[in-house]
Amino acid sequence: MNLSSILCCYAESHGDKTAIEYRNERISYLELQQRMEDYAAGLAARGVRPGDRVGLALKEHPPHLILHYALARLGAVILPIDPRWTAPEQARAATAFAARLLILEDDAPAPDGADILRLTEGWPQGDAVQLPNMPDDAELPLLISLSSGTTGRPKGALVTHEQMYQRFVSQWVTLGFGAADRFLGLTPLFFGAGRSFAMSFLAAGGTVILDPPPHKPQALVATINASAATVTFLVPTQLRDLVDLHESGPLLPDLKKLLISGAALYPDEAREMLRKVSAGLVGYYASSEGGGIAALTTAEFAQYAHTAGRPTFRTEVEIVDAGGARLASGETGRLRYRGPGVARRFIDERGAETPADPQGWFYPGDLAARLDSGHIVLRGRDKDVINRGGVNVYPAEIEAALMQLEAVRETAVVGAPSARHGEIVAAFIAADEPIDQNVLDQHCRAQLAPYKAPARYLFLERLPRKSSGKPDKAALLALLDEP
Repeated sequence: MNLSSILCCYAESHGDKTAIEYRNERISYLELQQRMEDYAAGLAARGVRPGDRVGLALKEHPPHLILHYALARLGAVILPIDPRWTAPEQARAATAFAARLLILEDDAPAPDGADILRLTEGWPQGDAVQLPNMPDDAELPLLISLSSGTTGRPKGALVTHEQMYQRFVSQWVTLGFGAADRFLGLTPLFFGAGRSFAMSFLAAGGTVILDPPPHKPQALVATINASAATVTFLVPTQLRDLVDLHESGPLLPDLKKLLISGAALYPDEAREMLRKVSAGLVGYYASSEGGGIAALTTAEFAQYAHTAGRPTFRTEVEIVDAGGARLASGETGRLRYRGPGVARRFIDERGAETPADPQGWFYPGDLAARLDSGHIVLRGRDKDVINRGGVNVYPAEIEAALMQLEAVRETAVVGAPSARHGEIVAAFIAADEPIDQNVLDQHCRAQLAPYKAPARYLFLERLPRKSSGKPDKAALLALLDEP
């Protein structure tokens, strides 16, 4: 199986249906197939062959999305490159992953040492170049799925056609996507969720509406409501900005599903978003290396808003100790998972392949516990656990307690060095109004064991965040050293 063959089949049976909408442009499935094949022919004319890696450093528009399937059609490998990276950053990624070619916007600076193809140059017209035969091997690599924070030391997973298809199937079954849906893409195609959902909806025969970021909160609401979309995806920071706009009734009344991923929500704020933003809120916990891990349906928020949901279709999740022994229900340990969509080949920052777990398990670096119901409770990142005097303290638990205070807008907890305890708990807080530290301390000591209560509180106007929307704890740790 070649992933692009799905589009060809749908173009044959539903050729006049709209596949992509972008501003005033409408691209049918028949036109999508033709453009995909034209791009594939043009890349073949430039010497791209099956297995070659091609970097896409492009903005959010139809050619960028179509080129994903054009590379699949050739059997080449997609290398996502953030167009916001500097030319040296792009050059480092291209070198690390041995990119055969980089496709850039017309006005983008050219990275040194890379073979460059501009978006509007060198593409054939019609039948000017013969299209090679479609490689029909489901185990061919399709994508180098980069982990977050890759601009300095890039790492990635090699995802095959079959693995990507299985991720799509998991989304269709777990989240209920289908050909009747209209997906509004509001996040960059460079990021795993934006790319995966857009490709998945095309493979399902749905319609993808591309609306490039950035969006201010009020404009975002207007865009979603005017799009007639049934599904869209936002990161928590975007959702938090929308809550403040609420007056009466949900801001997004016509959405069937509002997918939220990228960072955990706190129970109270999740229920607030369900009431104020969209009654179709769905939580989705995933990684770039293996796709969906767990999902929390709209109906489950009432009882299980403190969880990431239950495992996605055909995904096996375990919570284990440091030696790999499975832990009992409720115990905190390392989360691992496996399934047909999980990558089995990984590339390090030097471009060399690193060994995968022989049993197919992937460890995303999260600490978690599993409830008797099967729901997964995330406790924080493995590397973020705080060792206070030999006792493990999990930041997520303290952050959830702090978020119970109405004035606390956002918070992040880290371990601060301590000569006496090794580490102590430090809480960064962004609040809507001044909060007395004694109030915070009394609240935490009423909710948590004494050793879990923060020893330091640091107040910021807004927390620094990664491009994924997660708090940038490395930046917060650096602030601890400032006078």
